Amino acid sequence: MLARLSKQQPQSAVQDVRHILQKRAGIDWAAIISDPFQEIPAVLVPQIEEDMAALLAGAPLSRIYGTREFYGLEFALNAHTLDPRPETELLVDLARERLKGIENPRILDLGTGSGCILISLLHHIKDAQGVGIDLSDGALKAAKQNAQNHNLAERAQFICGNWAESLDSTFDLVLSNPPYIENQIIETLEDRVKNHDPILALAGGNDGLQAYREIFLHIPRLLKTRRTALFEIGFDQRDSIMRLSEESRFILKAVHCDLGGQPRVAEIFLPKNMGRCGDK
Repeated sequence: MLARLSKQQPQSAVQDVRHILQKRAGIDWAAIISDPFQEIPAVLVPQIEEDMAALLAGAPLSRIYGTREFYGLEFALNAHTLDPRPETELLVDLARERLKGIENPRILDLGTGSGCILISLLHHIKDAQGVGIDLSDGALKAAKQNAQNHNLAERAQFICGNWAESLDSTFDLVLSNPPYIENQIIETLEDRVKNHDPILALAGGNDGLQAYREIFLHIPRLLKTRRTALFEIGFDQRDSIMRLSEESRFILKAVHCDLGGQPRVAEIFLPKNMGRCGDK
């Protein structure tokens, strides 16, 4: 089975098997190297074989074990949540920078999923309060569990809704990692994505921009004047987001690239005359 894994996933096979052995048998990899012929307790073998079979079938380890590390914290996942990607951590980095110097900031996370973005921010910004919204009750169940696991339930509120339709308040930061993949492209994605991530968290309409259009309608009433909104985007959506921002009369401050050099986060600034009446 290891040989088959190595053939399909040559770069990650050893690392994945190492994780399975450590997770199921508590065997340290250094111990395996020093004594490669040590026996695994027979009672553990069926579960290890089941995990490896799932890995061969294309399931990522995060789906097999129902957890994913993100921004140094562990998050519970379920069938209704997107599996967080390391590239999304840039969204958290930028949000922390933009909230520096703002006392008791209020954060809105649209399409919160597992809550990993909002909870990571609340973990690092001790006086912040946050609201996470998602259309999926199942995803919100995971988000609430994660907030409790990290002792943040009192500062995080999770609401079931269609983007921000149910909100009537303002925030110091609005952010989102919305679905942005063109519907027709989903079938071409890797099995670990199209077979295990919820379609609701992937499908962005025929042009991949439907979620941004809906969210942008709410930005003027949600975002405090002279505050920032941050959105994860697809690698090929820089020009489209720029055009959509101009049509919405926002100021696109920047499109930030991830460590791989790909456009990853669009930063939008709300002009003073677009805020709510009386907003300062």
